[in-house]
Amino acid sequence: MFSALASAALLCACGGNGDSNPLAPEPISAPEFSAEIRYTSYGVPHIKADNFKGAGYGYGYAFAQDHICLFAQEIIILRGERSRFFGDVDASGKPVNYLGQFGDFTPNLSSDFFYKALMTPAQAQAMKNGAGAEVRDLVAGFVAGYNRYLSDKGLNGLPLDCKGAAWVRPMNEDDAYFRFTQAAIAGSSLQFIHALGSAQPPLVKPAGAEPVLLSAKALRAKSTQLALARTPLLQGLRQLEEHVIGSNGYGLGKGATQSGAGMVLGNPHFPWWGALRLHQLHLTIPGKYDVMGATLLGAVVPLIGFNKDVAWTHTFSTDNRFTLFQLKLDPADPTRYWVDGGYKPMSQTPLSVQALQPDGSLKTITRTLYSTDFGPMVSDGASFAWSGAAGFALRDANYGNTKLLDQALLNGKASSAESLRENLATFNALPWVNTMAADKNGRALYANYSVAANVSDAQLASCVNSPTGQFLLATRGLVLMDGSKSACNWNGAIPAAQRPYVLRDDFIVNANDSHWLPNDQVRLSGYPKIIATGPNAEGAPQGERTRMGIAQALDRIEGRDGLTGKGFTLAQLQQVYQKARFFKAEQWLDEFLAAACSGTSPSTKDSTGKLTDLSKACAVLAAWKKTEGLLDPGALLFRKFYELSGELKDASYWRVAYNPADPVDTPRGFNTANSKAATLLADAVQWFATQNIPLEEVTARRQIIVRDSAPIPIPGGPYTFNNVRGNLNAGLYGDPVYGNSYMQFVTFDAKGPVAEGVLTYSQSSHILSPHFSDQTKVYSDIYMKGGAWIKLPFSEAEIQADPNYRSIRLSE
Repeated sequence: MFSALASAALLCACGGNGDSNPLAPEPISAPEFSAEIRYTSYGVPHIKADNFKGAGYGYGYAFAQDHICLFAQEIIILRGERSRFFGDVDASGKPVNYLGQFGDFTPNLSSDFFYKALMTPAQAQAMKNGAGAEVRDLVAGFVAGYNRYLSDKGLNGLPLDCKGAAWVRPMNEDDAYFRFTQAAIAGSSLQFIHALGSAQPPLVKPAGAEPVLLSAKALRAKSTQLALARTPLLQGLRQLEEHVIGSNGYGLGKGATQSGAGMVLGNPHFPWWGALRLHQLHLTIPGKYDVMGATLLGAVVPLIGFNKDVAWTHTFSTDNRFTLFQLKLDPADPTRYWVDGGYKPMSQTPLSVQALQPDGSLKTITRTLYSTDFGPMVSDGASFAWSGAAGFALRDANYGNTKLLDQALLNGKASSAESLRENLATFNALPWVNTMAADKNGRALYANYSVAANVSDAQLASCVNSPTGQFLLATRGLVLMDGSKSACNWNGAIPAAQRPYVLRDDFIVNANDSHWLPNDQVRLSGYPKIIATGPNAEGAPQGERTRMGIAQALDRIEGRDGLTGKGFTLAQLQQVYQKARFFKAEQWLDEFLAAACSGTSPSTKDSTGKLTDLSKACAVLAAWKKTEGLLDPGALLFRKFYELSGELKDASYWRVAYNPADPVDTPRGFNTANSKAATLLADAVQWFATQNIPLEEVTARRQIIVRDSAPIPIPGGPYTFNNVRGNLNAGLYGDPVYGNSYMQFVTFDAKGPVAEGVLTYSQSSHILSPHFSDQTKVYSDIYMKGGAWIKLPFSEAEIQADPNYRSIRLSE
């Protein structure tokens, strides 16, 4: 489709004898933005343009077509206007909330003040000033393309989800840069929306609220530890600390593949809702840039993907991107804090928010937020309350990260695994991820050029000096520093020269544990401790997915997994993934069953003292394949048992203790002196009875989402390499879901990249779009019916040969 301007330009180029005509109209200048959008199956846009403005323009239009309703709400969030359009309280006076990016319910009013405080014109300008010319052009184009779609459709022509909605408005460049800041702080400040947006100095001491001034003796008590763990601030960090929001990634080198070419599995585990959804795209600027992959909503370039030479993916890293500071306050004025021998006043920022009232009127609500040299104040009204004696400030290294989009763009220009490493080190600006990659020549890369707070080991030793700070660092990896000393403050991020990486010819893997163990032969150690603290520290026990990732790679390389040959083909990488092995079950379950299920009628008491027959549970688990397959009886039973056991993390469950010299195969075996495990199996049996679920029930009947009024079984499990977590409701694990999202399996042949994959929740969030659930059904059918993964067409020939190929041209 040509715009009227482009058509006029074509008409003006025809005919004429070369003589000037004073009555002729002024020649029409070339359009500022121009792009061709080529669509392939499942609604994937391949944008082709002559420059970055055009590429952004085409993508902005295609993106709006898939997500304008969802993203228009996100823009309202970024502007601090949710209360204006959706209210701050309901008719009964209860706060109006929305589902946040990490599954928490966030009050509109706290959210508005949080974003008003952080998303300022100065922040947008800093982001724009920090961005390179190509990113600025992409942003200008993206905004123009998004607004072009809105203009073309009009409010009443939008999808049903937001048709005629007053909150759908044109976006501007500030909105785009605010979105980049929001993406940067997703692994840090975004966990403190309510704590920051509602932080107020006490008029009187809050009832029941005590600041964290605990003694080492008090912290030895389990009751104190549990109370601290339940405080809202720490609960808000649970998704990050426990690697609930995570990913897997393989980079397979020539020593691990049958072809000798590199191979990559990209497997981020992200929410299926909100701004952390991923969207597929392909941007081509001939001679300058050609990358296909996926990006977060509102980002303007692929974050995960591949080009003709190299493929890459990311996993959430262990870096501490923020620290908390504990402040000693002036008893006479809780807005003054003690530092270096004297009290200093906090800075004050008065803010106002418009709030829609139940009667339809708008109310102006004002609030002053406070900040210190250590960052803005936060308060959770409980263990981290702002009291008359103490308060807490938050410092975030990613709030000043202005190069994250330049980093993503530069990654896409890599020509090899080594050049990708060099590009990563150029800006060192990936906000919260590791990188796994492999190139066409069979070289594999693991690297963590992520942002970590620029805290030295010496500062960690001297400034985490309170009993509570030391307890939180050891048990959770959370850094709570002394705010009474300016020497404990920090600026910026750990530099690239101190970041871990390794290049290999065999393989590397990461599944959200630290950099320490990228494969069975490599130990990356001696790096700044702030990169991996507490349970994530170098040498610490590795998680289920890390151990499984290494074990299944070794099994395939050695040819001992039942598949043909040694080393991976692309199809075998898919088969290995689809098998969904449960590593700790392989290492532990048989010995446990031998001990707990002996005799003709095994039974034991559950946690309430009720005698429970274990016979059927023992039989189901004994027959289970130790995989999280959709049709594997026993998978759901072990999942619940594993959950109740705390994921078998306690050393008392294991016969052979963890050994840092053998981190893949330890711990292993059941410790027969442990009696708690049998009790927990009885608890699991009783839970299934209360839920009215048979012990042999299969996942396909219980892990279901509904799309287009039809149930769709979703594969994977919450703890396994093949990963999904559904919300349990009425005996079904369903929406809201997070886990496998954009998946890519990529290798190379003589013609270029060979790529297959899926976007598990599909390309569009609009419920009446043909691409709302089409890939979701394909994804389920891969596991239920042996269906094929989706081809990801990259070359011109592949794109134009797609059976659903269509093309539109846009300009203005």
